[in-house]
Amino acid sequence: MSDVALQLDRIGKRYRLHPAWSDFTLREGLAQLFRRSRGEGRRDFWALRDVTFELRRGETLGVIGANGAGKSTLLKILSRITVPTTGRLDVFGKLSALLEVSAGFHPDLTGRENVYLNAAIMGMRRSEIDAKFERIVSFAELTEFIDTPVKHYSSGMQVRLGFSVAAHVDPDIFLVDEVLAVGDAGFQLKCLNRLAELREQARTIMLVSHSMANIAQYSDRVLWIDRGRVRASGAAEPIIEDYLRVVTDPLRGVRRSADADDAPVRVTAVNVVDGRGQPLDMLAYGREAVLEIGYEILAPVDDPVIRIVFEDVQGRALGGVTTRVDRVKLVLPRGVARLGLTPVLFTRGAYWMSIVILDGHLRRHLTPRPSRATFLVEGPSVASREVVGHVVYPHRWEIEEG
Repeated sequence: MSDVALQLDRIGKRYRLHPAWSDFTLREGLAQLFRRSRGEGRRDFWALRDVTFELRRGETLGVIGANGAGKSTLLKILSRITVPTTGRLDVFGKLSALLEVSAGFHPDLTGRENVYLNAAIMGMRRSEIDAKFERIVSFAELTEFIDTPVKHYSSGMQVRLGFSVAAHVDPDIFLVDEVLAVGDAGFQLKCLNRLAELREQARTIMLVSHSMANIAQYSDRVLWIDRGRVRASGAAEPIIEDYLRVVTDPLRGVRRSADADDAPVRVTAVNVVDGRGQPLDMLAYGREAVLEIGYEILAPVDDPVIRIVFEDVQGRALGGVTTRVDRVKLVLPRGVARLGLTPVLFTRGAYWMSIVILDGHLRRHLTPRPSRATFLVEGPSVASREVVGHVVYPHRWEIEEG
């Protein structure tokens, strides 16, 4: 038997785009219809172009890339949901895919009926489904609802059932899209443990995820898709590091809010400096850094409060502070507020800080829009598997002999 599980040779996927009918008057629409009949007025969009790689048996391949890069299109081609426009695809073995929350579910059928239907579509015999049915339902935590029509399931219940069926098919090749993010935290851990079991059984896995921690932890190799093409492929850590560097570079800089003329408060400057007040291009994990926020109070305001929220590159809040929590009063009518990070606790990467000024009740925004700035951090990376997530909390290890 060949060591190759998947083989792609110059795979491409083209979609033909046409202007929407709603953009035309009746006369223009008739003219457009005529042009379409002659093959005119259309535009080609290549979701994938010249994608070539091999996936070997027992290997886990992480697929990364920005939204719209072509990752999901690639998985749909591999699972035969759609056909490529160009190139050749060879699949050696039974393939199971979990691409969308409710893919393949019939809303009017019960969970039980959908288990049998989906498992049969994935190639399981009736006797196999009978033998594994209780395990599938138990894993999905849906014993109480298994005879309820799926149309009454929440999205979380649907993804639990879909993943459980796909993971118990005993596939040679398992494709998993970002749907793991839909389930709750406990179920995500069960899914990740199931992926670890499949790896231990030398199954072949392709995992698409925006979680670099999951990609780094579970992948032997990483494939980076960028605008429909393979930008890089290789060992997980260097590819993830390059990807994070490219994703974060365009974010560098400061965006102050366009304050309205009648705004009572303005943020005049945002800077990042070291302990001596020197500008910093790069923060270092474990070292000191100071965030400076210049402000101006233009109208009578009762006890204004500065709030800073730290965000990852996708805009998800990681935490934040206010001057109120530390009982700090702003100097009027203008001044500079300094927030010392002693030390910096962020892992390697780029981060936003979003700054607003609130009234004394912490309800009304005195600045019309947040001022936003980015900063880069050098330090331990999730790609190294030594840390998890964006923040290393203050801690101290103690180990003693038991």
